[in-house]
Amino acid sequence: MMNKKKRLLLLNGSPRKAKTSYVFARTMKELAEKKGHKAEIIHIIEYFDEEKHFEALKQVILPQDILGLVTPLYVDTLPYPVIWFLERIACDLTGELKGKEFFAVAQCGFPDTDLLHPLLESCGYFAKALEMKWLGGLGYGGGALIDGTPLEKLGRKGKKITSAFAFALDDIVEGKSISPRVQDQLTVKIPKILYRALAAFLNYRKKREAYSHGVSVADLTRKTYLENKV
Repeated sequence: MMNKKKRLLLLNGSPRKAKTSYVFARTMKELAEKKGHKAEIIHIIEYFDEEKHFEALKQVILPQDILGLVTPLYVDTLPYPVIWFLERIACDLTGELKGKEFFAVAQCGFPDTDLLHPLLESCGYFAKALEMKWLGGLGYGGGALIDGTPLEKLGRKGKKITSAFAFALDDIVEGKSISPRVQDQLTVKIPKILYRALAAFLNYRKKREAYSHGVSVADLTRKTYLENKV
């Protein structure tokens, strides 16, 4: 029996609108459309920065069958604009999202996807609090290495991620919880012995990026919690 065509709204949770979270959302949008479903992407940061009016968002969200959050990990949890966004939805659309389906895809710089579990659990709690159907979450470790590169340009790695998202969407559009096999396929397998070297490399990249935005060494090493309060 042919599946009912669904409408998906993908929420890009990254403050940087063209980086890895957007690449993941764009890939899922294209995969959904190839299966005959309708999908669109919105950038949460545009509502947080008031580039777009939050009040108009209701007309975007309510016709959707499925909402999907695609977001980076910031300081072990959701980025603040995403927290703000979900809290606004919870307050402004109380009762109106009941029965809709919700899933999340999270990515972080380090390869260990265990770091993403609290974030995904928070998304599950959000869905249940609003009486939405939680379809589960996926975690990808190593998003910083992708750094906004389209998956079709990443060779075998890009094909593997795209394939995992395709399997996930098969479950999502049928209203099923995402199969554990999808997470297995998405997990980057890196030998433990390489973790320290990879962590050093990723930390170096982040520090270099911070310096390029005017952050000093003193800023990075400052321990404000130990400073005397006036």
